Amino acid sequence: MNTVLDWLDDPVAERGVHYYRADGWHLRGYREIADHARRIAALLRASGVTRGVVSLQVEDPETFVPAFLGTMYAGLTPSPIASPVTFTNHDAYSDHAAAVMAAAAPAAVLTDTAMSPLAADSCVKAGLPAPLVIPESYAELPDAAEAVRRDAELALLQFTSGSSGTPKGVRVTADNLAANVAAIHGWLGVTSEDSCSSWLPLYHDMGLIGTFLGSVVAQIDLWLMTPLDFIRSPARWLEAHGKHAVTITTAPNFGYGYATSRVRETDLAGSDFSAWRVAMSGAERVDPRVAADFAAKLNPYGFSTASFTPCYGMAETTLAVTGVVPGSGAKIVRPAGDLVIGEPVTVTGSGVLGFDRPEDPARWLSSCGVPVPETAVEIVDDEGKPLPDGSFGEVRVSGASVALGYQSPDPDASAPFTENGLHTGDAGFLLGGELYIVGRIGDSLKVRGRKVHAEDLEAQLAAVPGVPAGRCAVALGSSGGRGRAVAVVESAGDEWLPAVTTMLRTSLDASVAVTVLRARRGVIPRTSSGKPRRRLMWQQAGDGTLPGDVLYDTFASPNPAPAATSTATGAGTTAAAPPATARTTTARTSTATTTATATQTARLDGAAT
Repeated sequence: MNTVLDWLDDPVAERGVHYYRADGWHLRGYREIADHARRIAALLRASGVTRGVVSLQVEDPETFVPAFLGTMYAGLTPSPIASPVTFTNHDAYSDHAAAVMAAAAPAAVLTDTAMSPLAADSCVKAGLPAPLVIPESYAELPDAAEAVRRDAELALLQFTSGSSGTPKGVRVTADNLAANVAAIHGWLGVTSEDSCSSWLPLYHDMGLIGTFLGSVVAQIDLWLMTPLDFIRSPARWLEAHGKHAVTITTAPNFGYGYATSRVRETDLAGSDFSAWRVAMSGAERVDPRVAADFAAKLNPYGFSTASFTPCYGMAETTLAVTGVVPGSGAKIVRPAGDLVIGEPVTVTGSGVLGFDRPEDPARWLSSCGVPVPETAVEIVDDEGKPLPDGSFGEVRVSGASVALGYQSPDPDASAPFTENGLHTGDAGFLLGGELYIVGRIGDSLKVRGRKVHAEDLEAQLAAVPGVPAGRCAVALGSSGGRGRAVAVVESAGDEWLPAVTTMLRTSLDASVAVTVLRARRGVIPRTSSGKPRRRLMWQQAGDGTLPGDVLYDTFASPNPAPAATSTATGAGTTAAAPPATARTTTARTSTATTTATATQTARLDGAAT
């Protein structure tokens, strides 16, 4: 099988990466990138790093690209570490980085000059030697001719974002990586006429594999921004498509919504989106209203709703698992009633993503498409037995892209990786061969025999007037033998409280305790890809460390006043064990300086499919 490095032997001269800077787009050709990658490989060799993992603490994309490729070229295993701007302060970041390093056990840490102080601090905390620093000028690096290409069986150690628990290192082989990149190309029908845009972080699987590696292996132009670039100017992302005829991109649902709300008609003047054929949507549940609003704004300039290409994947399967066939139009459906594992799903409504705009988006699911090449997907019951098409259960994946397992001192950590396939911990169903994801099994609560998923409640919560978009989260679990839901809304007001409590009481029942907190922006803990860390939120609520005002609480008080408000540092409960969760995945596959921007960027920071 070809490897993702073969192009380095004969890079295309006229293509490359267009990096976005404050003064516009700047192209570095693939020949120059290949030379820089070999120089970094030579630096590692000269430093005596000949085998093992190399942790990458490199934030600038223009340095990260050759650093990642150079590490692979040297026969080493790159392991990217999240950006510091998703963390509240430097200490929190260095603690996180040190924990990741401890799990990775790297032979070296590679950083750039801007990140070197933080990297040095992380290394001290992890008990590692000082990091290797890439100089600002490539002329200071060893000559590219000194690099020797070596192939490592372990091509990537990809840490999950930790949406359900502690991040783990996924062991991705060279064959896994090559197979998944080839599968993405086959699914999307990538040709030399294509080009790609991305503002997703390069340390996360969707930005790393889906856009960066997918583009360089195909030797097509890549238009690359950072998440901060996108937050500051989403119009520049659209500019790549409307002014430079870029054909492929990917973003989480929130990205499309953010662009719709922030881009003005004057920004779109003169745009032509007719060449834009693939608009992937992953990392979080697709809201059909967001897609419809985005399409309505761009349709007059040539955008086609058939470009929407929802997809599903995770780090444990390298990246992509399923995807809608480009140009076919993604289906949306409305399941009826409660979904029960092992039972058939009844659909009472259907439509087309981007065209139909349902008034009750929380009840609608978007198709995530069919399995990508060399991948098989099945739905299984609680005992792991396959279920027929149209039945609700757990998603299990098998194929060439399923990774080796987790790098962890816990011998049971890789239990989801079985001889029958990867148990993803996600609940969903196949309908006509297309996959629909309902939510995490580990982020659900059984209520009178049915499973209620946190994602469903969050979708309904976000639809309540007054609840700020993207600033709410729900954690579910059991405490003291009783089911409990903890909802956090980052808002200054509380006019939404009656509707929120009514929604939660209706969606659950009297047996489930409900706690509603109002918090300041940024309180909800999030993964590197921007998803709520519900398990951590649950722990914080249980031990009283989740900041906020408790507006409603039937856990501590069975009969609270509907709008009673009491200031507290947490949920005001006694300590409780966190809910048992299924395997940790990313998927769906996880930046800023000011508090406001940090909160927005954290939601956008990475998204895997």
